[in-house]
Amino acid sequence: MIEGLVVKSYGKLCNVKVDNLTYKCEVRGKYKFSNKFSNPVVSGDKVEISITNKNNGVVENILERKNYFAKESIRDKKGHLIGSNIDQTLIIFSIKNPYTKLIFLDKCLLSSIFFDIKPIIVFNKIDLLNEDEIIKLDKISFEYKKAGFDVISISAKYQIRLDDIKSKLKNKSTLILGNSGVGKSTLINQLSPYSQQRISDISQKTGKGKQTTTFSEIFKINKNTLIIDTPGFKDFNLYLIDKSDIKYQYPEFNQFFDNCKFSNCSHINEPGCAIKKQIGDKIWDKRYNNYLAIIEEYT
Repeated sequence: MIEGLVVKSYGKLCNVKVDNLTYKCEVRGKYKFSNKFSNPVVSGDKVEISITNKNNGVVENILERKNYFAKESIRDKKGHLIGSNIDQTLIIFSIKNPYTKLIFLDKCLLSSIFFDIKPIIVFNKIDLLNEDEIIKLDKISFEYKKAGFDVISISAKYQIRLDDIKSKLKNKSTLILGNSGVGKSTLINQLSPYSQQRISDISQKTGKGKQTTTFSEIFKINKNTLIIDTPGFKDFNLYLIDKSDIKYQYPEFNQFFDNCKFSNCSHINEPGCAIKKQIGDKIWDKRYNNYLAIIEEYT
């Protein structure tokens, strides 16, 4: 057996890169129907394969993952792997063509933190914004920076501030997340000389992006810098994160926990809650309202 890197995963098949060769591989029986995940392998996995012929092979073993990013699969309620062995997530967001809901961004952020992955927020399509929309974006950016997140505003189409992105990606393995239509494929095409991602227009009927990526795939920027493209999410149900764990994934809450009257305070309707006292000051009301909405999804 030889060791390789999964660079594309689709169903029960995957492409595995070994040095400069790529093999189309089936997944060995013991992994085909994992009890934990709806998809057994994902881009970023390090695997051991046996070669069956010049272009094909079989995944015999999936090596231990450093980490992974996953969401719940609606179909079977199992975990659905998005990427593995990741240093950071790059969450692509837009407030126009299409508009991304902040609750989607907050779910990506709290999931990244839960899975021990550093999140970076990228507001794309700033070239489309009018003066009022720029003011709105500046307010959103300010609040997320205040909460402790890295925030970059760019135009992938016109290569505005892409150097800021490149410096963040250098020598890292980065998972690209975002709704359909926010410009992930455009950004990846600008960043990687090995990418020729198909780009689609926004649907005139729905005002939402049309999904062009249907599987996770790794693109190389250089020898030590990799990006993992993912399908745009139409839904995002949290995976493995208990209701009681959600509050710990909000960095701006951390400094106030010890000041709550009750040690098990959920920061919803308990008396003497230090978190609620900070809403509108140290804690943005929109972030707190999204926290409540996410909690509500568990009931």
